[in-house]
Amino acid sequence: MKLFGFGKGHKATQVKTANNSKLVFASVTALERALDGEDDNYFRYFFALYGCSPDVINGITELRIQLRNQFPDKAVQVGRHFVLWGEPAFQTVSSFYHALSNQGEPQEFRAYAQDRYQEIVRKHEINQGLPSPIELSEGQLANDEKLGFYTCLALFNGQVILKN
Repeated sequence: MKLFGFGKGHKATQVKTANNSKLVFASVTALERALDGEDDNYFRYFFALYGCSPDVINGITELRIQLRNQFPDKAVQVGRHFVLWGEPAFQTVSSFYHALSNQGEPQEFRAYAQDRYQEIVRKHEINQGLPSPIELSEGQLANDEKLGFYTCLALFNGQVILKN
């Protein structure tokens, strides 16, 4: 199956509805693997990561540009955009979730963001502590396995409804 009709071999969870529409879930890592230089795919990936367009100038986009300039060898060009790896990816993703944990609304979302922040720090520390450290991408750091599990469970249970 093609993810949203693009990419080769990138799997996602899908469920057909009664009217033959498809409800599809794709993890951030699946969206990242499907990057092919096309703006639409990058926008979908970036929005899944940061909840905004990569073309909007804000704190997160400015930080990413600053880190790309500071660590050019840790930025992979994808069309007219880029993906960060290693320390710059960690600084960006962890900063994003740390800010959400302090400013997000409602309180339950701030608690979720704090849990995500702690998980991202843990992933980074574990991978950097290996004899041969592994440098993770933004998508690998930000991927929330629990979100994927619960979303897929809700899809399979028919709890996600396509509404016209």
